[in-house]
Amino acid sequence: MAVVFKPTHVQRKALALVKGGAKHILLFGGSRSGKTTVLVMVIIFRALMYAGSRHLICRYRAKDARSSVLRETLLPWLNNTIGSNGYNYLAHESMITLYNGSEIWIGGLGDREQADKILGHEYNTIYFNEISQLSYAAVTTAYSRLAMKVPGCRNLFLYDCNPGSPLHWAYRIFIRKQQFLNGDPLVKPELYVSMILNPEDNKINLPDDYISDVLDALPEKQKARFKDGAWVKSEGVIYEKFDESMILKAADMPAGYDRIAAGQDFGLNITNVKIGWVGDVIYVLADYGAFNMTTLSFNEELTARGWFIQSFPTYCDPAGGERIQEITGGVKANNSVDSGIDFINAKIERGQFFVADSCTGVLSEIWDYCRDEAGEIVKVNDHFMDALRYAVFSDVQMGVIVS
Repeated sequence: MAVVFKPTHVQRKALALVKGGAKHILLFGGSRSGKTTVLVMVIIFRALMYAGSRHLICRYRAKDARSSVLRETLLPWLNNTIGSNGYNYLAHESMITLYNGSEIWIGGLGDREQADKILGHEYNTIYFNEISQLSYAAVTTAYSRLAMKVPGCRNLFLYDCNPGSPLHWAYRIFIRKQQFLNGDPLVKPELYVSMILNPEDNKINLPDDYISDVLDALPEKQKARFKDGAWVKSEGVIYEKFDESMILKAADMPAGYDRIAAGQDFGLNITNVKIGWVGDVIYVLADYGAFNMTTLSFNEELTARGWFIQSFPTYCDPAGGERIQEITGGVKANNSVDSGIDFINAKIERGQFFVADSCTGVLSEIWDYCRDEAGEIVKVNDHFMDALRYAVFSDVQMGVIVS
């Protein structure tokens, strides 16, 4: 017998957002608050309602999307609602076909082959799960795939996350109602809506001691994030002492620089960060990132943006191999991770490090760039941080500026 989804009062309010006129809907909040369940049920309902429709659930890593969304939420609810005979799961394709011809795809945006595969189709719904791990470039690249036309079906973008820092792109867009790249007000703010769901709102579906014995026992920052759904710096932040006083408007940046350098990171999320020196002080002047773009095309885009008006070295990820030759002024970077981080931290502590407010890539990562409990750097959303370190520390190693 099919099981009827019985949402809590707060979950019903979240479902009401989906029925409104917004095109972008974000559910954020603490751990085990029911965000994923709500949005998965929305996708199931839409797939059943509109025969032949196609829907995408994506995360940074495909394996995480399969374990946390597919196996823990999507498949159990499909079994509960339409039964195992009502759908077919093709594991090698990470795709579910329903009895009415609708499809639900599951994938990751952090792997080039996976990204090419899932972004090769058009969809009626794209659900970005745990967007605190996704770059703005990755998400906006997927935007063009919300283009499938099914009569009566209003195409939607869905998002969820445990909130990160207040500099994250989602906070700027959904909470501040600003365009991420320039800070201007959203042209159509009514298309972007958000709602907070916390564990307390989903208490009826949680173990009796989950909030009191698990969440309340967390360190303060983690408790603020995973219990209260607050946008705060992550635990173990590497550049802990970086603060908003170090973010400068264009008018407050120096008129000229003693020298300029850049750092280049390769990969599916390709990034470049340009810095300038005035004496011993570092200024992060500009950054640019793209998703699933070739190195040559990326360099052409930088050139079109006037990136290389001055002549300066671009210190590239040494693992880039032949791609380094495709970057203007490209040379191998010094990839001493801990030494580079220590140097930047020393600059921050001395008040010798500033970032232009237009550097949205650096600013979206710097407060979430952290180490895990084992002391290892969390390799998610760190592409601008790598490029920044290549620029700064490699330039220092040239022996010109050593303070």
